Amino acid sequence: MEITQEGPLLVVEHERFVARFPADPSSDREQLQDQDVYVTVPGGPTYYATVMTLQAVDAALRRWAQTGEAAGGKYFWATGLVITPRPGITAMIEAVDGLVREGEIAQACQIIPDPTGSHEASDSEPSPP
Repeated sequence: MEITQEGPLLVVEHERFVARFPADPSSDREQLQDQDVYVTVPGGPTYYATVMTLQAVDAALRRWAQTGEAAGGKYFWATGLVITPRPGITAMIEAVDGLVREGEIAQACQIIPDPTGSHEASDSEPSPP
């Protein structure tokens, strides 16, 4: 697995996918708890997900209880939400790998146009790896 910075994106090249995180290059990668990710499967579409820890969800609910958002912190929802048991890019990549390997990424995440413009989004699911 290779991790590089390409402009505003942290790019992780994995054997089953390429993940692009719009992450601050100065942040501690293994402390991230709330991160968007674009996942491109070779020969398939690009998916969008929000990856969070339970602690990040709890922090949002507590903050919203104070600000009044989401009925005062009474609920939390996000399209394409993936929860990981621990923070960090490593945990996030492990979660994405599990989704791709188990063939569940199409159910868990939204298909979007590839952020690099190299693939067209389609309504069809990719072939299993």
